[in-house]
Amino acid sequence: MKNFSSSKFRSALSSFATGVTIITARDLNDDPIGMTASSFNSVSMEPPLILWSIAKAALSAPSFTNATYFAVHVLASDQAEISNKFAIKGEDKFSNIKWNEDQNRVPIISDVSSRFDCKTHDIHDGGVHWIIVGEVVKLINTSKQGLVFSEGSYATTSAIKPDQHSEPDIDTGMSLIDELLIYQLARASRQVETLFHKTVDAEDLTIPEWRILASLHGKVSRNLVDLCARTFVDPSAILNVLKQMSDDNLCILSGHGDDIIITGTDLGMNRVSHLFNAARNQENEILKNMNDQERISLIKNLKNVIRNTNS
Repeated sequence: MKNFSSSKFRSALSSFATGVTIITARDLNDDPIGMTASSFNSVSMEPPLILWSIAKAALSAPSFTNATYFAVHVLASDQAEISNKFAIKGEDKFSNIKWNEDQNRVPIISDVSSRFDCKTHDIHDGGVHWIIVGEVVKLINTSKQGLVFSEGSYATTSAIKPDQHSEPDIDTGMSLIDELLIYQLARASRQVETLFHKTVDAEDLTIPEWRILASLHGKVSRNLVDLCARTFVDPSAILNVLKQMSDDNLCILSGHGDDIIITGTDLGMNRVSHLFNAARNQENEILKNMNDQERISLIKNLKNVIRNTNS
């Protein structure tokens, strides 16, 4: 018998950072299809085999399981928008992006970090998913930094270099980067998030669940695009989270595809009401050296930054 909750299980899985891929092929009508997937993994070096999985309930599952050839695109760090595009049902996924066809007529997306052109090797039953194994027949690898998905949000990779020489007298003074708004915002956000996320973890909630419930507090209704923007969770991940939350009566889902509307519930509000108080207490401690006018001005200026950078 398991000794953990579903949210703890999801939280633990979300701590495993994965690369973001788009799988493309031809559907049963010979039209191009594609979907965002984070389940990509290597299987064997000789022969060169990879795998990925697709939900059996997915509309494109019959097409991918019957495809002879497919391509796995590992997205570059500047392709989060393309990932979102291929994660939303009903989207015209190949519009307004650079792509062509290979010799097997598989759709090929341009400017990715790397690509594995595959021939279907085997398909296995994996519970509610099909596990598709492909033999790599061609690969393309560039020097582009890859896009990463972790804890419900996109990120980028940075190598951690070994500390070969101890430097106790490192100069910790100011540098040019300290004068950049983008650096100060990122550093402040990371430090504040780390502090508050410890509080959320103690409440048996994942970070995406907290952000969703907080955005729906007051039984507010939001569409999928707005909710993704507010929670920093990409559409392919948020739909699974919302389904489980709906089953737990933490939110209500209505509509289909891009027209899904998510509404908060009383139970969902009760689940996070005390966290707002915890957030305010931490906020008061963080801003203790500011007066009320300075706090209001800070929030106003941050809202202006968000407004002026909203694409």
